[in-house]
Amino acid sequence: MEYFWQHKNFPNFQFKVDDLISQIQEFAVELGEVNGLFVNVSEENKKEILLQIVVSEALKTSEIEGEYFSREDVMSSLQKQLGISDYPTLSKDKKAQAISELMLQVREDYQNPLTLDMLKKWHQTLMKFDKTVTDGEWRSSAEPMQIISGRAGKIEVHFEAPPSKDLQKLLIDFENWYQNFSYHEIGQVGRAMLRAAMVHLYFETLHPFEDGNGRIGRALSEKALAETLEKPILISLSKKIEENKSVYYETLKITQRKQDISEWLQYFFNILIEAQREVKETVLFVVEKALLFDRLKGKLNERQEKALRKMTEKGKEGFEGGMTAKKYMSINKICYLFKIKSGNFNFNSNFLTLFLLIGKN
Repeated sequence: MEYFWQHKNFPNFQFKVDDLISQIQEFAVELGEVNGLFVNVSEENKKEILLQIVVSEALKTSEIEGEYFSREDVMSSLQKQLGISDYPTLSKDKKAQAISELMLQVREDYQNPLTLDMLKKWHQTLMKFDKTVTDGEWRSSAEPMQIISGRAGKIEVHFEAPPSKDLQKLLIDFENWYQNFSYHEIGQVGRAMLRAAMVHLYFETLHPFEDGNGRIGRALSEKALAETLEKPILISLSKKIEENKSVYYETLKITQRKQDISEWLQYFFNILIEAQREVKETVLFVVEKALLFDRLKGKLNERQEKALRKMTEKGKEGFEGGMTAKKYMSINKICYLFKIKSGNFNFNSNFLTLFLLIGKN
């Protein structure tokens, strides 16, 4: 079987720009709405919005690869790095710290030219606590790098990456391709979308590291968006990909066997649009949460406020299982019972109903 990296014209990808115009316009509208909402929120709320989105991306980009972290570990690591100290907890999961650091490193690097050294540094950050992988080094094994499934005797090869001996030249070509990316004729937003979709496909095809390629590849898409739009962007691509990752892998598999990448672009552009809509919902949630706390200012004791903050820290996904007396006592580290009076605060009812427990000290 011939993969498209084996084609003599690689990486001259084939597609029709006209087929993408409606999706570019749709994403531009969503992007404009998010920017309009975000510019009018307070600095404190901007930090919370950023925290919610980066936590989501860190968790979901890892889950796509079958690695699971607790939200609390990722959250605490990011809170520390962002200087957010409301009820902090100390994360002891080193790998959770690593993915958190990578997320912020990618955001900080958005203006810097993409280089192979940058990719190695990202990989060092991601893999520095993984003893099974040499961090910051390209794969060097003579064995083929294959994406497979099945069991012994019934193995299916979904994709085979270029051999390690060819990587150095291929990676130099990749770096040059990215730095000289054109398509200015479709506007800044369209160019950003196209660059994000194509760089991910190109990088995943080369598969240059022993492990971590998916996470680095998705980080590359975020950088491509931000660099081309000339500002950091609020988006969690991995959350939308993870919701149906079988489609993600199947679309990659199909595209990597032909020169025409139209199907991949259609898929990835839809992910971009859905992810930006998700960000809009997050911004609206945080704004409404701030309004709720303003309305309740001076009406809550310290324990009630702490419980309410805990209930809203996961954003629009809500507080799993609802609030109970037992959870309230655990959050506040108390071991006696008190009279509970409950009231319902429902804001943006599609997202979350808060159950605020009002009790005696």
